[in-house]
Amino acid sequence: MSALHGQPSGKAGLHRRNRSQNQHGQDDRLGTARAAFGRPCAVRALGAIRLIAAEEELVVAILEWLKLKSDKFPEHTDFVRRLKNHQVKLAFYPVLSQFRFILADMAVGFVPEGLDDAGGSNVNLAFDNNNVDLVITGEDGAEVIRVNPFSIAISRDDLTHEEVVEKMYRDFEREVDKQHNVPIQQFVTFMSDYRNKLLYAEDGGGWRMGETLEELLDTNFKTTLRDLLWLLSTLVCNEPLQANFGLVAQFVSLYRRVLAEAVDTRLAAAPEIGSA
Repeated sequence: MSALHGQPSGKAGLHRRNRSQNQHGQDDRLGTARAAFGRPCAVRALGAIRLIAAEEELVVAILEWLKLKSDKFPEHTDFVRRLKNHQVKLAFYPVLSQFRFILADMAVGFVPEGLDDAGGSNVNLAFDNNNVDLVITGEDGAEVIRVNPFSIAISRDDLTHEEVVEKMYRDFEREVDKQHNVPIQQFVTFMSDYRNKLLYAEDGGGWRMGETLEELLDTNFKTTLRDLLWLLSTLVCNEPLQANFGLVAQFVSLYRRVLAEAVDTRLAAAPEIGSA
């Protein structure tokens, strides 16, 4: 498992660095800072902080777009009011990554209604003519149908929206435990904790990175930034059929549910439209 977006086991991505003391046995924070400046580990840390900031800015762009199109998307002002909270921003992608697992499971062997004779299908996003579509192809690779990604929703028997989201949350909880062997709170707050350890010293000293920037890019940020860019592009190019229907509404509800459990209990329910 990676050292980011999940709890590392055994191989921590950060190593503790004890605070130095001067010849009189006193803390020498300035001396430590001077000695560290320009070291490869310091350069790596600065690069990692920039990558984390890029992730946060993409999340902000996504939520700000929802804000601009508030009549088209589900209620989300409770997120926007907390955009200065790094835990809120850095919990977004961990939830999105698990949401993708749910969609991937749903797409396996997917056969659109009325196309039962087409056999198994593959589902992918495609950018064409300044638009992002959900493209379904047959086993032979030929395109079967192209639709607005937000015109579909995850359904389970005859469950209501709230019941489906609760089922998704339980699936999320189970998958996080299965894949990473940690509780949800630890999973979704690990990146913000990683960021804080890079930026701030503690009483016992500071922390330094245990991986290179290349490793961070390969194991984490290439996928993270790619997925967030695809999501932003899809939001800009498409709108749901109804504000409270479809994948966007289900993801927003799941995100709120996870945040309420792991970050801020005040997010337990969607605010009423127009509330402060």
